[in-house]
Amino acid sequence: GQQGVNGLGEGVHHYIPQRHSLELTLQGDVRRTLARLSSEQMFIAEAPLSLLITAEYERTTKKYSGRGVRYVHMEAGHVGQNVCLQAEALGLGTVTIGAFQDEEISQALNLPPSHRPLYVMPIGHPE
Repeated sequence: GQQGVNGLGEGVHHYIPQRHSLELTLQGDVRRTLARLSSEQMFIAEAPLSLLITAEYERTTKKYSGRGVRYVHMEAGHVGQNVCLQAEALGLGTVTIGAFQDEEISQALNLPPSHRPLYVMPIGHPE
């Protein structure tokens, strides 16, 4: 979108950790949709970038049974904290948001069925 991330086209990108790369999965500016589905928190639409942290519970519960859900949530918290710390180090601002409509965001952003949204993290220059 306007004032987005240099070198990154509008749309939803999936992080591929094995290649440390991004893959475009949905083209177009979805920031207003993301904001609307996040309890109308329209400041999300103003951020140049939003991270959506998702979980594939089965990966962890397959190995750790019911404890796996707890581990997934702990790891998501660690990731969110690291994003907050790195944003601050770069002079950027962010916030963790958990108030959103899970199913609607999954559909709107074309997430695979196994990917469950946990956090929305808009990132930008603080005012």
